[in-house]
Amino acid sequence: MIDPSVFRRVSFFADLEAGELDALSRAANVRHYSAGEPILREAEPGDLFFVLVEGEVKVFVDSQDGREVVLTHLQAGDFFGEMALLEEENRSASVTALTDSELVALGRDDFLAVLGRDFTLTRKILKTLSARLRRANDVIESLALQDVGGRLARYLVRLADESGQAPVDGHFVVHRPTHQEIANSIGATRETVNRMLKQFEDRKLIRIKGSTVWVPAEVPPGARENEWRRR
Repeated sequence: MIDPSVFRRVSFFADLEAGELDALSRAANVRHYSAGEPILREAEPGDLFFVLVEGEVKVFVDSQDGREVVLTHLQAGDFFGEMALLEEENRSASVTALTDSELVALGRDDFLAVLGRDFTLTRKILKTLSARLRRANDVIESLALQDVGGRLARYLVRLADESGQAPVDGHFVVHRPTHQEIANSIGATRETVNRMLKQFEDRKLIRIKGSTVWVPAEVPPGARENEWRRR
């Protein structure tokens, strides 16, 4: 049985009553994954719902030419695996731990039972799925209508928006994924991402130090509005 305090550490479960937390503690299990370790594989049967307690994971698919396409990064408090459970289909994407991660896992029957007993979680899932659909539409629009510079700018803005941090001195301070991870997310090569980041820095659109990037909270001077707009 899981210590109920584990659930209190995750915003997804924060509003549940004590009785529901006790029921979860009996039904769920805690899993630990090392950085780089696969959690889910695309096309495999989906019978578990995961909530990320600590760490960071990436969600990705493999293209027909064998290239990895990163769909999103998830952090503590996020969940995944719900689509396969709700649709009773195989996994639509793969998930790998980017850092050492702790997750809570629920089987399909227990997951559906929790949703049936408490609409709070159902509402959170619907809200998150809506936000993910909006983000997917944004990515599709970016890939279809913008050049690499525009896609990179929108990626950095989205990274800042999803950081959950308040801006400091007019900038969001965010941890930058690797150049290859960014390239996989925006449909570019690592070399192009490296070159474009350097150009952005030279134009003083962003600041970079190591893996930390300062992303402007407002559209920076000299940038095109359609590249840097926030949603």
